Amino acid sequence: MRSKALKIFAALALLAPPVASAKGKSAPVSDARTQGLGRSCATKKDCAGRGHVCLKESDANGKELTQGICALPCAAIDAGMTAPQMDPTPSNVEVAKKPPPPRCPKHYQCRSAGTGVPIDLCVKE
Repeated sequence: MRSKALKIFAALALLAPPVASAKGKSAPVSDARTQGLGRSCATKKDCAGRGHVCLKESDANGKELTQGICALPCAAIDAGMTAPQMDPTPSNVEVAKKPPPPRCPKHYQCRSAGTGVPIDLCVKE
């Protein structure tokens, strides 16, 4: 009886349509710069990204703590921009209309240095 039930189940499994695979939208590819943000670190080399820095807090006496977190600094304001030319030419007009590159990856905002933070950081929206 049991073997007959197993044979029927196996036959139905072979006749059943395969499970629909996700052919439409795939998972969004995350930016490599954002991988490993917030990870604890002792030095910069402990962080996953090449551009990450290891930020450490200080205690009440100003002594740096041993553990910090990996953070992504904002790109420079003028990074990726070209020097403007004085005489307008057809090729120069297109370059001039191009917006400056973003300072942080998608879904991140640049927060300027402030209380206790020495550099501009990319912070998740």
